Amino acid sequence: MDSLDDLLDGVGKAVADGFPRIKLKFRPGWDLPMLSAVRKQHSQHPIHIDCNSGYRLSDLKLFQQADEFELAMYEQPLPHDDVVDHAELQRQVRTPVCLDESVYNVRQAELAIRLKSCRFVNIKPSRVGGVTNAIAIHDLCQAARIPCWIGGMLESAVGANLCVALAMLDNFTYPADIFPSSRFYREDIGTPPLELIRLPDGTPGVRATQQLPDPHPDRLRKLTVQQAVLETK
Repeated sequence: MDSLDDLLDGVGKAVADGFPRIKLKFRPGWDLPMLSAVRKQHSQHPIHIDCNSGYRLSDLKLFQQADEFELAMYEQPLPHDDVVDHAELQRQVRTPVCLDESVYNVRQAELAIRLKSCRFVNIKPSRVGGVTNAIAIHDLCQAARIPCWIGGMLESAVGANLCVALAMLDNFTYPADIFPSSRFYREDIGTPPLELIRLPDGTPGVRATQQLPDPHPDRLRKLTVQQAVLETK
């Protein structure tokens, strides 16, 4: 958001609309004072911060101060390819550390679990190499009693429906980053698009389809930069 007032207004509307948790982007210059203002406005609502690898282990004191805000997690606080310093950070803070970019394949998940680098994992199928790897990482984390959640990477309805299916697995226990198509696209390349609905308890959700959406041929053709036909004899 362009200002703290804009942020508080946006968060307030989302909470009033029933969204079950707040995710805040957290970076140097937009950190503890911002977090304090949001927590003051929403003293009981689940909040977590996404640091996008913006800090180093030398910033330990800042995260120890952030422990006071009783957050759900610190998402990817340290470098994107690290699991060692994250393990040290997790040992010295109360708040769970969540790995995102650092878990980019099954092997990295195994290392993170062995080193105790985190207490949450954000799984993005397109980041970890597809659905098979996403399920494997989910299963590893479940065996280690590390809860997971589904992250989003601006997928079309085709990819987002895969994320919805994955989110049904038992160890995905934290609300996912899955949004209706209209959040990102004037016209989704996949059809039918994901739609915002209200669940029986009043919280927002998305309407997925039992059959995976297809790319719309005309829209796909319009956006195609290059194509090739492969033939076999």
